[in-house]
Amino acid sequence: MFHATQPELAEVRNFLLLQHPLALGTAIHATPLIAAIHAVLPEARVAAAASGFALEILRHNPGLEALVSTPSPLREMLASARALSRAKPFGHEPHAVLLTTGNERSRVTLSALLAGSPVRAGFTLLPELAAAHLRFDPRLSQIANNLRILDMLGHGPALLEQLRANPDLLEPQVFPSSEEVSAAHRLLREHGVDEQEPVAVFITQTSPTQRKSWRAERFRAVAETLRREYRMQIIFAGTGAEAPAIDALRAGLSFSTANLAGQTHPLELAAILSLADVALTLDTGPMHLARAARLPMVIIAPAWSPEVEWLPLNNPRARILKNADLPSAPQDYIIDEVDVDEVQQNLNELLRIYPPRTFNGRV
Repeated sequence: MFHATQPELAEVRNFLLLQHPLALGTAIHATPLIAAIHAVLPEARVAAAASGFALEILRHNPGLEALVSTPSPLREMLASARALSRAKPFGHEPHAVLLTTGNERSRVTLSALLAGSPVRAGFTLLPELAAAHLRFDPRLSQIANNLRILDMLGHGPALLEQLRANPDLLEPQVFPSSEEVSAAHRLLREHGVDEQEPVAVFITQTSPTQRKSWRAERFRAVAETLRREYRMQIIFAGTGAEAPAIDALRAGLSFSTANLAGQTHPLELAAILSLADVALTLDTGPMHLARAARLPMVIIAPAWSPEVEWLPLNNPRARILKNADLPSAPQDYIIDEVDVDEVQQNLNELLRIYPPRTFNGRV
């Protein structure tokens, strides 16, 4: 994974991350790089320029000296460059712009060039405009690919030492504010959720074009068992567009549930996930928030997607159920190879290892 590279880059101590990805998971999977920079270079200063999902995900991150809001260069390249040029997060001190996976598009790199950032490094489609560049390695996860940037800067051995001492550096992090945590508590109360009783979050919807679905009757069967055996309250999370499909699924249950789809922004949802006991989720954006919230979860994974890229492998809180391996997604693919009994068995095991609050008095 690691190799020696340009010695001049090893002298850089100010880093500006450009964060303009189109997917929630991509933004979340860039966060370990911030903690890793500080672990390897305690004297480093780190800032980020972001838009969209990334701007939300990076709010309140204690590893960032500054978070600059800019228009997305994918839509407004010149406006993004002007905003970045005005911000000057390090004043007139030299810095390197770092491009993580999902930010390799030409317009992102060009916005940094137009803003006057002299050193650009990382994943880019314009390697001729970078002091050093990387190509995505499909044998590694998104997170591990992003950490290769530190190797490219000349800090590979120090990173390996830090990862041996603290494997949690590979885990994403988000930091809801006290106001967002309060909003999460308030929303749960408004939906009749008793926080003194166990709570499970179900993430049952994903983009139809991604072909990652599991049948509604199977989600219902698991929900009924959790209710019967653990007195579990069920919260459904998702986007506003997914709310009608979630309501149709809930209508077939014998008990009341809460549908929070479309009622939270990412850090509020992260706060809610941190208050829950367990999750059952498809391989989709909010799953990465659950991972960052350290929520025990069972992940129903599609046969056609390589698990190494996105899923939390070797994470004791995550059970990944991927029971087939296909080179691509068939037109009418549904994850039928994962059955209800297997999901329930893995949820039971997680709940034994991480008991719900009513079983250990945790508030």
